[in-house]
Amino acid sequence: MDEIEQLLENILPPTATILKLQNNRPAILLADIDGDRLKELIVAYQFRGENYLLLLKKTIDYWYPVMEIKGKGYAITELMAVQITPNGVKSLIVGWQIGSIWSELIILQWKGYGFTNLLPNNTVYSKLFVEDMPGRYGKDGQYKLAIWSHDTGDAYMVDVYRYDGKEFVLAKDVYPYYFKKVVSFYKQLVQIYNYSYYWYYLADAQLKAKELDDALISIDKALNSTFLYPSKEKMIDLKQKILKKQLSSDG
Repeated sequence: MDEIEQLLENILPPTATILKLQNNRPAILLADIDGDRLKELIVAYQFRGENYLLLLKKTIDYWYPVMEIKGKGYAITELMAVQITPNGVKSLIVGWQIGSIWSELIILQWKGYGFTNLLPNNTVYSKLFVEDMPGRYGKDGQYKLAIWSHDTGDAYMVDVYRYDGKEFVLAKDVYPYYFKKVVSFYKQLVQIYNYSYYWYYLADAQLKAKELDDALISIDKALNSTFLYPSKEKMIDLKQKILKKQLSSDG
């Protein structure tokens, strides 16, 4: 990216600095996000204390700015382009860091006249994983979003979403695949900490991964803890969901 960084120095405002992602890589992306089979250049930068996202297109030998969007927060955690929608055109995923463990998610889709945000409401997250997750019939080329939202300690509420052409909906068909990873995450925690909330979230992940017998063991361990969090009512509700799923599976 050195050549591109040098190029951007001549395009960005004086004293502007290119933002760095969490892996310390410059927030620069080359990707076709308008479906013309030519890659655009996207860069996130900071100027006078404000964050910006700049989109550039290339003629034969010259990059020119097409659109600039004012960002949020004080840093950037995500910048990637993947196929989120069913139409085959890649979407631009941006995470603006707004807190030590919170980022605001923006998903931009090019509509010919400019970007539209596929997430009209503010969506905040702690961790984000983007993958073409296999469902019942394998992968479909459409990337799903696994959104982790911090609760307490090292516990997160996790769910997986897909874009159905109008909005983001729960991608329950990929649960058995993805939640095996979440199960593994919480199994490591309960080996170290015998806390009710880790057992609770392990049970929830095991339910979604269709590991029902293990889920029942985990929720009982959560209920037998000295200090209950989340509430006993929520734990009993989860246990009932597990039992109901067991009955339907047996049937």
